[in-house]
Amino acid sequence: MSKKIIPRNQVKTAQVPELLFYGLHICEKLGDRRRSDIIRVYCTEEVMPSFKPLLQWCAGNRKAYHIVTAKELEKITGSVHHEGVAILARQAPYASLRDLEQLLSKHSGPVPLLYLDGVQNPHNIGTIMRVMASFGWPYVVGPKTMAPMSAAAARMSEGGAEFVEVFAAESGSQFIDWAKNLGYKIFGTSSHEATSLYKTSLPDRVVIVLGHEVHGMSKEVDRKLDQRIAIPTTGQVESLNVAAATGILVGEYTRQHKLVSGPLR
Repeated sequence: MSKKIIPRNQVKTAQVPELLFYGLHICEKLGDRRRSDIIRVYCTEEVMPSFKPLLQWCAGNRKAYHIVTAKELEKITGSVHHEGVAILARQAPYASLRDLEQLLSKHSGPVPLLYLDGVQNPHNIGTIMRVMASFGWPYVVGPKTMAPMSAAAARMSEGGAEFVEVFAAESGSQFIDWAKNLGYKIFGTSSHEATSLYKTSLPDRVVIVLGHEVHGMSKEVDRKLDQRIAIPTTGQVESLNVAAATGILVGEYTRQHKLVSGPLR
């Protein structure tokens, strides 16, 4: 068991992108679902009991792990929100629309999709993934120019990022044409000429478009919407945060189609 710290700036660049994940929930899910991608584990003595099986696996598979102090982990992660654990792992690459089409062909029931049209804030992206995982939405799509998953987004997802697969399209316009060809209807939120979400029957095959936090969705995507919907509010604030809006939209679709059958908590 080594206590030597390897700073982030000394991690060599590899052909497969690497990301330093931190936070209890995301590290737990990463350890459960993608152990083969793990390169190195850091944890404090306080959280060692919770990660004992993972550390034993590391020892048996020649994967480095380091027991560090909270202050040392803060330097490694660059954050005070590490919650006592961090994992350096290979980053799952964005898959293609061809891959998504193959996955969709295997589903018999409704499979809604989310399209991120310029959403950039990592806290919003992480929270959106947390919402999607909570309601059983497994796929999200964005343009190929979207930023790679960040450690902050992964932490904010509370493990949800390990249950949501990300796909990259050439552009928003190309994705919408592809989705319509598969029978999807494209819905986006708008305050202009929009129907209330709660008066709208959301189709089985729907793409819900989420626009940029400040500028909204792009014109090329907006002009291809099949329907604009609005979330009724009091108007006391200008608009909802994109992650908060996602929770309402995804929750309403899930309610209409009874996607979640687990016990109430």
